[in-house]
Amino acid sequence: MLSKDRLREITLFRDLSDEDIEVVASVLEEAFYKKGSVVWEEGTAEQGLHIVEHGKVSICRKTREGHKQVLAVLKDNNFYGELSVLDGRVHSASVEAVNDTKVLILYKSSMDKLLQDNPQIAFNIVRVMTIEVCELLRVMNAKFMDMVNYVWE
Repeated sequence: MLSKDRLREITLFRDLSDEDIEVVASVLEEAFYKKGSVVWEEGTAEQGLHIVEHGKVSICRKTREGHKQVLAVLKDNNFYGELSVLDGRVHSASVEAVNDTKVLILYKSSMDKLLQDNPQIAFNIVRVMTIEVCELLRVMNAKFMDMVNYVWE
């Protein structure tokens, strides 16, 4: 099991007490992906919120022409899969390991159990996820408007 200090370095868990960290540590699972391996494909069933313990992954979508478009590259302490762990829907993008990568996984079933048994812990995690998703949306909105303004200049 990871140390409390290590888990506290992860943004999602920064506001949790030592006792809360222990609860979260008990439901996290670990996985390892070799460089170049596919973590999941776009459209596959929910596979949990993944937190990059160490390594690097790329988040990709296929274009209409079938080409891979990298949307983001995530590294240590970044997370992905948050949308699917919240709504249970299929993944909206593919994820590939850029190099050897170890992740911590919080499955939807574990998140649901936290919501039921420890709602304050779940609330704190979801609050941080929401802040991160909102920031991403703001950045994407700004980029979209830059593109719109460029086209109409």
